[in-house]
Order: sequence, then C-alpha cells, then structure tokens
Amino acid sequence: MTPRNVIIDCDTGVDDALALLLALRSPSFNVLGITCVAGNVSLDKVVRNTLTVVEHSGKSVPVYAGAATSLVGRGRTAEHVHGDDGLGNLGLPAPQGRAESESAVAFLVHAFMAAAGPVELVTLAPLTNVALALILEPQLAERIPSLVIMGGDITGGNVTPAAEFNIHSDPEAADVVMRSGIPKTLVPYDVIKAYGTLTAANIATLESGPTPWRQVGGRLMRFLLERDTDHLGSADVIGPADPAAMAVAIDPGIATAGMYHVAVETRGEHTRGTTVVDRRDWVRPGSGAGAPNASVVTAMDTVAYRALVLDTFLRSV
Repeated sequence: MTPRNVIIDCDTGVDDALALLLALRSPSFNVLGITCVAGNVSLDKVVRNTLTVVEHSGKSVPVYAGAATSLVGRGRTAEHVHGDDGLGNLGLPAPQGRAESESAVAFLVHAFMAAAGPVELVTLAPLTNVALALILEPQLAERIPSLVIMGGDITGGNVTPAAEFNIHSDPEAADVVMRSGIPKTLVPYDVIKAYGTLTAANIATLESGPTPWRQVGGRLMRFLLERDTDHLGSADVIGPADPAAMAVAIDPGIATAGMYHVAVETRGEHTRGTTVVDRRDWVRPGSGAGAPNASVVTAMDTVAYRALVLDTFLRSV
C-alpha cells in the first residue's frame, strides 16, 4: 500500500496530540507537514506541543507556525480543558526541534500549488490558516482534492449550546472554507461523542506498551478519562474529537455520511459559530436551499474505529 500524502492543520491540545500520533504512525499516511494555529492554547504552546508530539512519534516532519488569532482578531483558548500546557500537564520534556522559518499560510499555498500529485488536507483546529491561504491564493481551492474537517455540529455544540469550539473560534474563516469549492468532509463534534469512543481497557492497553507513542498516547487518554470522571462523577469511555476525525480521514469506510448544504452562522447573538446542516429531504437545491457543499458524517462504526486506533498505536515500525 502506497501511503497518501497529507498535510495536517492543528491547534495541538490533548485530542490533537492523539490525532497527530495516529496520523504519524499510520501506514496509510505520509505526513508532509503540520501547520499550527492558535486555538486550544496560544500559538507558542501549540507549536511547542506539536514539536513534542512529532518527536514522540518517532517520525521527522516539519512544523510551521501560523495565525495567532482569528480573522477578526478575536481569540479564546481552552486550558481548562487541556491543561495549562495544552498536553494535560503531563510534564513532557521540551522538544529539541524548532518550527520552520516559513509561515504556515505560505507553506499551505506553495505545498498545494506545487504538488505533482494529490495531497490531502486534514484540519483539527479553527480554520484561520486555511482561510488565509485561500484569500492569498484563490486557485488553492482547485488544488486541494480532499479536506477532512473536525468541526461543527448537527444537534448542538460544546462551547455554546449551538456551536462547536473550532468553528466558533473563527466563524468567518470557517465561512470562507465552507464557501470554497474544495471537496469537504465534515466530522461533527456531536457525532463523534456518540460514536467515536475509546474504552478504559483500550487506554490500559496503550499505557502498557514500550514505545513512546503508545506511552504518551495512553497517558493523554488517561488524562481525558480522569478529567471526565471529575466532571461527570464516573466515566468508562472517552470521545476525543480529533483522533476520530483523523480516523475518518485514514479510512472513510468507518463513517456513514451524506451530502448536505452546510452554512456557518457568523452573526447570531446566540448562534454565532453554528454549522447549519440542511438535512430537509423535501427541499430541492435551488428552491430556497443551497446546493450540497459537504459530505457530513452522521455515524461511525465504533468497533472499527477502536480497532484502527489500537492497530495503529500498537505498530512498532
């Protein structure tokens, strides 16, 4: 099997770290570069965390620093979810490597415009970097054959009752991306929480392994399990969003999806950042509804997802 070339855009907190490890250890992917954007934590922490994860993966992949705030200058972080350092306060050693001198936006533009073959894009973060790249080079939309987005929701959000964190952090950027002609797959937060789960037994299996990616992956998952236990009183499964989206990118066959029109609300007082997924089957496109512009995941094969995660982390080469 020839690995597919991919670029990953992230705001590395705990779940991004798990997704990065999954991608970097997957035989399906050849990761050409990782671009960083502020989100879960500030940009400097995102870059540091990304470099740390790459080093623990046993791979060598360039890392690029991108936008430090949203398109309209707003910013929010989520240390209360990911820990002060963004990696669960595990005390991981500082990375030895450094980010590339080229900016994330410049890298995205030149990597896709100069690519001789298909390069996929997976985003796990606010879409600021991608939107800026599209604004800088509109032809980029024709050069990205596949974009998997972890973001949005169908029935309700996590940062507000209506909106998911990645989209809510930069709705204007998400709007730019959703309006582009890039073939897109949206993996919503609420679908992941229902289907993209890992068990305490899965976590124990990873923690017991000798490789650094298994050990770090297991410790990050343990942090999530303990956090959820503290919040909910008890927990025996976790549903980290980003590794589930990465799994869909690696193997689309684990997901059930349909083509829908997705719009991003940028102005609502209570709904800013909402992804409005039009699933009305009685409304024809062109009669008041927009044409379908994204493949939206509505369910996942939980058993197949767990097997993909374990099989990938348990690989020794």
